Formats: sequence, C-alpha cells, structure tokens
Amino acid sequence: MLFFLTLFKILPLFIIIFVGYIFGKVFFELDNAILNKVTLWIAGNVLAFTAINSNPPRFNELKAFFVGYIFIFALAIILPLILKKLNLIKSEWGIISFALMFSNGGYLGYPVVSALFGEEYIAKAVMYVIVMTLLSFSIGIIILTGDIKKGLKNMIKLPMLWGFLIGWILGANGLSWEKLPFFLHEPLKMIKEASIVIILINIGVSLSRIKIKIYDLYDTILTTTFRLIIFPVIAVFLVRLLKLDPILAGVFVIEVGMPVGMNVSFITEELEINPALGNLMVFISTLISIITVPLLYYLISLV
Repeated sequence: MLFFLTLFKILPLFIIIFVGYIFGKVFFELDNAILNKVTLWIAGNVLAFTAINSNPPRFNELKAFFVGYIFIFALAIILPLILKKLNLIKSEWGIISFALMFSNGGYLGYPVVSALFGEEYIAKAVMYVIVMTLLSFSIGIIILTGDIKKGLKNMIKLPMLWGFLIGWILGANGLSWEKLPFFLHEPLKMIKEASIVIILINIGVSLSRIKIKIYDLYDTILTTTFRLIIFPVIAVFLVRLLKLDPILAGVFVIEVGMPVGMNVSFITEELEINPALGNLMVFISTLISIITVPLLYYLISLV
C-alpha cells in the first residue's frame, strides 16, 4: 500500500517531466540552452536560497551528510576501477565513476523530497546536493578529465554554492528573505513557487534532446543498478551508523537513490568523452526511478 501511495505522490512530477519531454520533441529545432540557464541560475538558485534561508542547517547535520556522502563518493571511485580491472565494464571507468557520484539530487531530488517529506525539508536536500556537487565538480571532473585546474574552477563557478552560502549566513543570523521589502520579497516568492515546475519541465526537455545509442546498454544497466538500488541500500546502513533522525535519514537515502544527474549528459557532450553512454545512463535511470523511488521509500519505512 505504501508503495502505491508514494507512487501517487511522485506521479505528478513525472507527468510534468513527460509534458516537458513532449514539448521538447515537438519543438526539437529550438535550442534549450536558455532554459538550462534559467533553471540553473534562477529557478534552482532561488529555490536553494529560500529553502536554506528559511531552514538553516545545523553544522552537525551538514557534517553528517558530508561524512555519509564521502563514503558514497569513495565507492563511486573505487567500484568502477575494480570493475574495469575485472573487465566487467567496457567504457572508460571515469564516466561510470562520475555517473555514480553525481545523482539528479537537485533537479529531481528537490521536488521528490518536497512531495514525500514536505517543502520545509528541501533545505536538507539542498545540503546534500551542495556536498555532492562540490566533490563531484572538483574531484569528479579531475577524474574525468585529468585536469586539476579545471576541477577547481568548476567548483568556484557553481551558482548554487553562492545561493547556499548567502542563504545560510543570512538565515543563521536571523535575517529572513520573507522580511525583505515587498518589491524584493514578492519576485522571490513567485520564482520560488514556479521553480519546481520550471525544473521538471527542463528535465523533460533535456531528456527529449538525448540521442540514444543502444550499444552502451550493458554499462548503462550496470551503472543504473548501482545508482538506483545498491548505493541507496548502502545508504540505509550508513544513516543508521550516523544515527540520523528518521526524516533526515530519509532525505539522505532518497537523494542517494536519485537517477544519474542531467549534468553527466551535458558534461560528456561538452568534453566529447563518450556522450552516447552519458546520455543513455541519464535517460534509462530517470525512467526506472519512477519505480525505484517508491520502493526505496518503502524500504526506509521498515528500518
């Protein structure tokens, strides 16, 4: 019963993604770069800023998420190396590693966490995404490209990092965005309320632009199995070791169990490092997550 209730809660999110997908297919000739920028710089940043500002994370929560994610991050590096040594993956181990360390914890994770736990817990999801993104877009990019300078530059340039820091500093000092003058508060409020829809439509449009090549299916299935099943099951044991409260633990596990992040597709395209595999992993894992997320939520309720 809980599985179907959870599926019912998240189904509207995937319907909006599907609407974006159809829209992207119908208007395929149009460039969606501007929509990506709006999502990253405006919708995602405002959502992160307002969530963190309204519910500033405690340092011990941030520390727990950092310690938990470090373990996932280490596995994401070690496992592909081992699989490559055993000839169990065909493609570059760096792509598999990046896909395992970087989930769609922001674009899809925020709406899912909001639907399952409540809007006030988006701040906890933001906390996870910040930790994940800082490590993935620094060390992860270094692993993918071998370029240390590029990895550090990517970390500093992340717009959500600055939204997170500003929101946290202001919130921790009792300065709420909700107390801003009307002419500032209302635009922020309207963007915040529209942000999840913008984000979900962008996921759909981005998926519609992905070029699928089936010859990378083996590595995709293997990566998706780790990304959606094995890693979140490991996360269930991690949150018990870290002794997180039930909802904080639930947010962490759900975030770990999100599909391969959209940025894996964008980055493999930009760097021209097997973009067909990056595209396929994002597409397949996103489709399957509509089943695995309710199953994961059911698993969380049992522990």
